Amino acid sequence: MLWVVAGLALAAEGGGEPQVEAGMLVSGRIVVGPDGKPSEYQLKDPDRLPAGVRRFLDLHIPRWQFEPPMLEGRAVALDNLMDIHLRAVPEGEGMRLELGSVSFRPAARDTEYELRRRRLIPPEYPRAALAAGDGVGAVVYVALRIGPDGKVVEAVDEQVNLHFIPDAGSDGKWRDLFARNALRAARAWTFQPPTRGELAGLPYWRLRVPVHYIPSALPGAGDQYGKWQAYVVGPWRQVDWFGEADVRQPLESLAGNTLHVADAPGQLKLVAQAGG
Repeated sequence: MLWVVAGLALAAEGGGEPQVEAGMLVSGRIVVGPDGKPSEYQLKDPDRLPAGVRRFLDLHIPRWQFEPPMLEGRAVALDNLMDIHLRAVPEGEGMRLELGSVSFRPAARDTEYELRRRRLIPPEYPRAALAAGDGVGAVVYVALRIGPDGKVVEAVDEQVNLHFIPDAGSDGKWRDLFARNALRAARAWTFQPPTRGELAGLPYWRLRVPVHYIPSALPGAGDQYGKWQAYVVGPWRQVDWFGEADVRQPLESLAGNTLHVADAPGQLKLVAQAGG
């Protein structure tokens, strides 16, 4: 599938070009049967998605294969929310659509079986970023370890993607600015630990929270769903207290304003995906 993605600057001027990608995050819901195959799915606001994106997902989602869902030792059907990150990859004079990554979350929310938010005050926009102009933004993927009292034991900026092309040699400065700002806020967050189920009584819980800084000049700012966005990919930092299966999970499919808890009961696990 080839087409031209208009309005996306996919290369920086001068030498030392950063890695710039064009991506789109598509949300939805999926039910997977005891055999590990999708039985049904719905995409959020399909009318707002480009026709080529809908065709691509309708072709590939039914071919996904999951670990057979199990709850309390029984094979079951599971209902999950899903977030799909698509990439527009340059090819010839156009772009090729590719599946970047997918994340899943149990559809049942705010129950005593899961880690819940108690007090999450979002960070203020960094003053230096505001002073630099309306186009300076980023997303910080924050990894957290939460103790039995619901307080943050450790916070790490796992990756920082920039929503602008920085001047040569300044990308590290900008990533550090946004990361420090996000971590300062995250260390004051508090959570409600689970009181029932297999996650109750653990010494700590692990999760990821994407912190989005969306500049007002960004195309589609405030309502980016169904639109392509350009971003500069940041280096990935290893977080030692995440499990081996989570060590290098692509992070761009993690939706903002959501908690992505590791090993959450009822969370689907994809073992084979089509489309990328």
